[in-house]
Amino acid sequence: MINIKVNSLPVDLVIKDLAAAFQLPFQLNCREYLVELSEPIGEGYIKAMMLESGLGIIEYHCKFRKDVEIQFVKDLTHPLKFLYCTKGNFVHRFSNEEDTLHELQEYQQAIVASQDHNGHVISFEKNQEVNLYSLEMDREGFMLYDECSSELIKSDLNDIFGDVFAKNSFYHEGYYSLALAEVFEKIKNFDDTYFLRTIFMISCGYQLLGNQISQYQDDQNNEENRHVLRQYEVGKVREAVQFIHQNIERTNTINDLCKEVGLTETKLQEGFKILYNSTINSYINDVRLNLASQLLRSTNLNISEIVYKIGLTSRSYFSKIFKEEYQLTPTEYRQMQTKKPSLSK
Repeated sequence: MINIKVNSLPVDLVIKDLAAAFQLPFQLNCREYLVELSEPIGEGYIKAMMLESGLGIIEYHCKFRKDVEIQFVKDLTHPLKFLYCTKGNFVHRFSNEEDTLHELQEYQQAIVASQDHNGHVISFEKNQEVNLYSLEMDREGFMLYDECSSELIKSDLNDIFGDVFAKNSFYHEGYYSLALAEVFEKIKNFDDTYFLRTIFMISCGYQLLGNQISQYQDDQNNEENRHVLRQYEVGKVREAVQFIHQNIERTNTINDLCKEVGLTETKLQEGFKILYNSTINSYINDVRLNLASQLLRSTNLNISEIVYKIGLTSRSYFSKIFKEEYQLTPTEYRQMQTKKPSLSK
């Protein structure tokens, strides 16, 4: 195993220390520090940038050839860290808690704050491709502490942001939200000058912090009362869509659909709203009508048979919603399709 000790803040010192430990050069472009890995260390890169108001961000996109343990050391209070695993996995622990390991998998995130002057240790397994984003906050230097301290004391955020002098350790783990995932995707795909990237990253830092706060507050609710959609739940929403398309003739209630994919109705509705700009019922209705129009055009099934095929029981209700969508009754729609002239070769 490779054991490395690095400074915690500012984040440029993290890159400099890592580069020295790996015996590799580092680059500085505007505010962004970068060390590119090479054999026999591994492949990929680690980059970091100080943003504003005591915020910094470190990106790990790498695969090491040996197990690597990075120990963050500092004589003063360590930063508050927001850790996001977007690929692979890694292990976090507090430096004074050797037996308590926090393994984070893909789609998971953690808020970590060490006690007193104790640091953090992050471990990477060899030959494991890992994407890790770490938003770092200087607890003493974050500008909003002084301006909003009285407001923080009254809120459920005090455990995270109110402990400026690290009197207690803090650990909160969960799955990061779709809103956070979208920020990571923007960071990954941004390709412009370093000047614009610096401005862009400052904006992303605040977006991450704001979305993380919203998610943490949502995490305090019971599972059935949570509204923020987590990234890992996006797959379940898409499973629901696939189920609707493949089983439209037996898609009955929203409750049935929730049981099928294992999401609450609140979460499923939120997923359809974000991903498809639709309610569940509207989406099911659109699938039924699209299928009905296809069957009317391409088959000789009678109306009652089509009603059955699309999962409805009332012919009159089908005619009503079909006319609302196409301004024609099903019979008129079929007649119009048969009257269309065919293209001759």
